[in-house]
Amino acid sequence: MSTVVVTLFAFYGATVPSAVARGRLQGLMSGTSVVEATAPGALRKSGDGPSFLQGLAKGAVGEKLELQLERADLTISPGEFVFARIALALILAVVPVFAIPSVMAYAVAVAGLVVGYNLPKIWLNRRRKSRIDKLNQQLPEALTIISNALKAGFGLLQALNNAADNLPHPLSTELSRTIHEMNVGSSAEEALVGLSERAGSYDLDIVVTAILVQRTVGGNLGEILDTVAGTMRERIRIRGEIQTLTAQQKLTGIVIGLLPVGVGVMFQVLSPGYVAPLFTTLIGQILLGAAAVLEVVGVMIIQRILNIEV
Repeated sequence: MSTVVVTLFAFYGATVPSAVARGRLQGLMSGTSVVEATAPGALRKSGDGPSFLQGLAKGAVGEKLELQLERADLTISPGEFVFARIALALILAVVPVFAIPSVMAYAVAVAGLVVGYNLPKIWLNRRRKSRIDKLNQQLPEALTIISNALKAGFGLLQALNNAADNLPHPLSTELSRTIHEMNVGSSAEEALVGLSERAGSYDLDIVVTAILVQRTVGGNLGEILDTVAGTMRERIRIRGEIQTLTAQQKLTGIVIGLLPVGVGVMFQVLSPGYVAPLFTTLIGQILLGAAAVLEVVGVMIIQRILNIEV
């Protein structure tokens, strides 16, 4: 376990500083106030890494995973992420075999293998969702800044640069990358479409679509962005109301999910012999495993019901 941890630290420790350094250099080359030193995802490009790590994620799967890592604001490569998933799965599968001297150890090892492999993916999705939520919160202010700049007579590129200078990460980083792409020769349409793909935000898709439609059919872009900003603020307000209304149900789901575990621990403390057959007999272990699977499925169903899209 110590060897695996040291190996992972060596890979990640070498990757992050180099990615940040490349981001700073690209920011200087772009001629814009692109990236702060504290923004690890700024104009990032993860390190190449060893060849065997690159072979873990190739083709379309690797490209899709790289996009997900970028949306999660991570500076590691797809191969390094897959390696971390495999290493964690092996650790959680091997430890129970030596720690639990019984037949149940193999069932726990299988569960640890599944959990260890999927845990980094769950963490990645939560981090990606958190970044998208933060980006959505910054959108109304960004649209107001861009609209005011356009009304003052600035062009679209100058307005985007003004918003990037006055907003924090992650939206400032994404706008700066868009400006950099325009400066090196990409058309505004291509740069905006790339911004939408990198961000993965539905709200930002609406903004990009509005700008592209205006550039095609004409119109007052400042007024259009003001209207879109009002729509964004209304969506944020509705999301807040939904979170308030579903807070009690979410807490109820957590309590129901933890109730069987708490009851089992209570019986184990008050009367150890009462629940001993669940751990010592084959049928008890099978029932215990089935209960754990049904528990996880129930929690996932509750979360799915409470996940309301706006």
